Amino acid sequence: MAVVLQVTVSPATQEEFNELDARVGESMMSAGGPPDGLMSHVVYPDGDGFVVAEVWRTEAEGLAYVDGVLRRLVTEVGLRPGQTTSRAAWSFARP
Repeated sequence: MAVVLQVTVSPATQEEFNELDARVGESMMSAGGPPDGLMSHVVYPDGDGFVVAEVWRTEAEGLAYVDGVLRRLVTEVGLRPGQTTSRAAWSFARP
């Protein structure tokens, strides 16, 4: 079953997010593309930071990436990731 994983990063500026985004892109390029199981990705501002929200094919695939790669990259740019939340997705569609 697909899941929605969310990680809030706060505090963070747009410039800090841009640095993180560049590092995530570099990491994906060196890995040969997006991680297996990633279905959708969006980042939106929230309070004094931002939220990374992703839809994954399975929770195991998503947590492996979030815990193994994303959290490390967030801390490398000097930011603090919050707790990862996971929710079952009852439906997912692409137009």
